[in-house]
Amino acid sequence: MSEDGPSLRDYTSRPHELFALSDRDLLLLVKRDFEEELSRLQWAYSVGGNKTDVNLGLPSPSKLLYPEENDHDEVNRTLISILTLKWIYNGQYEAVVGNQDEALRLSPESFQAIRDFYDRTFNIPEELYTLIMSVVVNDIGKDKKLTTDYEEKMRKPINTSNHDMILIKAVEAGLVPCLDRLEAEYKADIILGMKLGSEFNFGQLAQAENVPAALEALNIMKGHPRSFKLRFMEQLLDIAGAAGHLDWTCAKKLTQSNYDAFRAVYDAGITIIYDIINLRQGYVVVLNRRQMLLRAKGFRVLDLSKKEDYALARILCMSSVADLDTAKLYSRAWTSLEDEVRNPLCESLNKDGISDTAVQVTYIPALVTQAVDPSGPWSAEEKVRSLQSALRYLQRVMSAPIDIKTPLSYVERNVLSALKNVVQTKEFRQDPTILENADIPEICYTKAAKH
Repeated sequence: MSEDGPSLRDYTSRPHELFALSDRDLLLLVKRDFEEELSRLQWAYSVGGNKTDVNLGLPSPSKLLYPEENDHDEVNRTLISILTLKWIYNGQYEAVVGNQDEALRLSPESFQAIRDFYDRTFNIPEELYTLIMSVVVNDIGKDKKLTTDYEEKMRKPINTSNHDMILIKAVEAGLVPCLDRLEAEYKADIILGMKLGSEFNFGQLAQAENVPAALEALNIMKGHPRSFKLRFMEQLLDIAGAAGHLDWTCAKKLTQSNYDAFRAVYDAGITIIYDIINLRQGYVVVLNRRQMLLRAKGFRVLDLSKKEDYALARILCMSSVADLDTAKLYSRAWTSLEDEVRNPLCESLNKDGISDTAVQVTYIPALVTQAVDPSGPWSAEEKVRSLQSALRYLQRVMSAPIDIKTPLSYVERNVLSALKNVVQTKEFRQDPTILENADIPEICYTKAAKH
């Protein structure tokens, strides 16, 4: 790819040529336009995980751009998102589903629905360029140096570990200069999407990680449907690349159940934006889509008006459970959990941040899913024990005292440390109960209650 050739911006007016480029040439175009942003991603923290053997002999996207360096997880995740955009445009269904588990595989019908949803954007050059930029900058808030740069420039600290909040603060401080390349209306769209993302994360709702009160952030999208649609498209590509650091051969996480969950988030969001339903009802839309998917496969009916079933539905969403056997395993782990853990955890999982103070446990979906490792070689009993240890830890985190006197809607605690330092160790596999005594993280974010 010649440095003197057309730029990525030039190619967006000719998408048929842009997406006919080889993977390497397409990614080199992206690198040429976003050198600084990709550099930040090289230093971004990652949730880690175990690489699959399907990548042997195949260079990662990160290696295509930086052949002399070690793999950069967040670069790989971001670039798989970009390649997914190419696969969507070209109708490359097999490239998208690749190594997805057959039981979880995205259906051809859903793939076509995605293509239809993105079609208009492909034909508007500025909108396509905005979407690509949105994908590239989405996770640069994970770079600790961006926080340092902000604090040095603004002479005040960022008191949050929320990388989406760090990103919008950096944008407001002028530390993400690539945005200035956009036309004013599209720059406003992408910034509005970032502001939404600082308080509301599509993936967190899709996995029931956040709380109903967090959906109040959707109000800023009233009157801005294009911005909300662009944010949704970027978030769908984000989930497509979520396992790109572990398996860069396909869009491993863009499964049928994840697509259904994200589509449910979009549908819930749109109806809230247009004042058709309230926040709690919007949250139930997502839980109900999960239980409908599982009911179609033979799982028992969950009555979401009952606290126990509502809590179980949240836990099923956390691990994106999509098959009958895994759903039954989760149900067994939940119902056989001792009362002194299940009852307070049930109460905590039902708090919505509207009528009472709730706790949002960030990274709990990754912690629970990796603890259970549904596709791993462990026996069903071992998986149940691991899940119950995760739930006991979750109960401790959600029940920890909140020593703040002002009225709060919800607080956030981040369990990334327990994920990396406990669940991802060999010792956890030998004895999952070690998680039950892991440190409870400090509150890292608070949302004041509405008066």
